[in-house]
Amino acid sequence: MKLGCPACGAEVDFKSRSAIFAVCSYCNSTLVRHDLDLEAIGKMAELPPDMSPLQVGTRGSYEGKRFELLGRLKIAWKDGSWNEWYALFDDGQEGWLAEAMGFFMVSVPQPLPARLPEASAIKVGQELELARNQRFTVDDLKQATCVGSEGELPFPAPQGRESFSVDLSGPGETFANLEYAADGTRLYMGRYVDFDDLKLSNLRELDGW
Repeated sequence: MKLGCPACGAEVDFKSRSAIFAVCSYCNSTLVRHDLDLEAIGKMAELPPDMSPLQVGTRGSYEGKRFELLGRLKIAWKDGSWNEWYALFDDGQEGWLAEAMGFFMVSVPQPLPARLPEASAIKVGQELELARNQRFTVDDLKQATCVGSEGELPFPAPQGRESFSVDLSGPGETFANLEYAADGTRLYMGRYVDFDDLKLSNLRELDGW
């Protein structure tokens, strides 16, 4: 779906039917999609530079399915930052490729369990049953802030968006993440992956790669 940016008139391409937020690549306006209309709600400052080899348009493979990266969140917390890349699989499935401290994690959205504690009640070391017969252990709790975004995303992600992030580990290389935010609570589950196993193409050109 191609729509015109209300701020500059440039074409904004929405590849995901679920995407409702985008950053215009020409004028950096932050845009919210209302069906076939776009509303400009502000401006996105240029993302701080990093050494990520990924970019919007990078393609890869996970569990035999091809995907394309459509957008990015740059998330900061008191001890650092990480990237969350919004991915769309060729079969229409949405997912995320997280990139933090040299580790890569692929996850997909999951329905929330019937019983989920409030964010303030979650403690490190606590076990949560996030799906039937699937228990995960809380490893880390973070107050997180979006410092920038680009491309298209499935929820509004302006600068300053705050969330409470709960990282959990499961059997083997599996993990889960709970995000508590003003616009809703979300659950993602997936696993750690090796960079080479993702078979990535259309990467950024970086010195040394």
